[in-house]
Amino acid sequence: MSGKSEHFVPRHNLRPFCIDESKQIGIATVEPFRFIGSDPIDGQCQEDYFYGKSKVWDDLLTAYEDVIAPVLKEVCNKKSFDDKELGTLQMMAVILHKRTRKAMEAAKVTPRYMAVKLIQGAIKRGELPPCPDGEVTEEMFDFTNTAGSMIFQACLSYMDMQTLRCKLLQSSIGSHFITSDNPAVVLNQFCVGVNPNFSFAGFAKSGFQLLLPISPNLCLFFYDEKIYKVGNRRDRLVEISKRDVEIVNALQVQSAEKCLYFHSLKLEQEIQQLVFRYASLRVPIRDSLKVIPMKDGKEFLHTRKPSVKLPATWDFCRRRKHIKFRPGDSRSAVMTELVNEFIQDVEKNPIGEDIFTRLKTFCKKIVDDFDQSSEVRKL
Repeated sequence: MSGKSEHFVPRHNLRPFCIDESKQIGIATVEPFRFIGSDPIDGQCQEDYFYGKSKVWDDLLTAYEDVIAPVLKEVCNKKSFDDKELGTLQMMAVILHKRTRKAMEAAKVTPRYMAVKLIQGAIKRGELPPCPDGEVTEEMFDFTNTAGSMIFQACLSYMDMQTLRCKLLQSSIGSHFITSDNPAVVLNQFCVGVNPNFSFAGFAKSGFQLLLPISPNLCLFFYDEKIYKVGNRRDRLVEISKRDVEIVNALQVQSAEKCLYFHSLKLEQEIQQLVFRYASLRVPIRDSLKVIPMKDGKEFLHTRKPSVKLPATWDFCRRRKHIKFRPGDSRSAVMTELVNEFIQDVEKNPIGEDIFTRLKTFCKKIVDDFDQSSEVRKL
């Protein structure tokens, strides 16, 4: 008997990519490449009890999706957004970045490695019997309640989003955006080549960028305006070239866990070319953990946040000439202090209002206290 079906990419995010406003969507797998054709959106990006059997997370995500869906539809229709809609788009981006299956699996990499080492050590010391199936492997371990931790992280990232600028990228005539089963991609163009051991993809870092396609013709782009210039300052809609659209789509090829989605079956050849050109840039989830042996026989574990790579320099986003920040700097000392204050507040009072209500209250405090600051925009 199957359980309750739960979507880790909501249907309202896939619906704009449906074929001719139907309930069918174009789908292809990345590794190995396979052009599947059309399939119902109801069956995409979902698993039985994906978020567990907690009514708390189910109710929270349902409430969140009820708010997001009409705003997303309105923004796609008018190709613009007001300040209130911006806050909703920010929350959509950060939660979608954290709630997918690929994001959940990436979060489990380090705990799984540590669990294996712990069990292996106990067996070696004779504290546990040998594993009946032979060698202890990471595949033997899983962790429940990951969703709660990831959504809490999303709330912290939402606070950092307040110091990012947002533009709507519009595809040029004859080009289209695609999406995937892990569509919110992050990178840091400012820090490329600085240190191969770090991605600098933290939401609070200078130079941070996040892209999220929301329709075949529109893509949200959040960026650090102290580092980059994107279009005219007052414009919220920026048309980008066909070449730049391909670069944005290349990021979806890298980010996807398994599937790419698109609005027309006529894109088969284009999708195939995208995968053949850019699939080599994909990085296994396991590579987010680097194990560094120490002289005393111990190990240093370095967890690198998953990030995509720009396959070429795009034209629509350029570095500013005079930048006061260095790679690795925090984007806003004020916001970093506030995030730490929020974490301490939750730790002191873990039982109280739900996390979204508490976040809303705390963000209102930010506005009341810092609405004169150039570092924090009104929500």
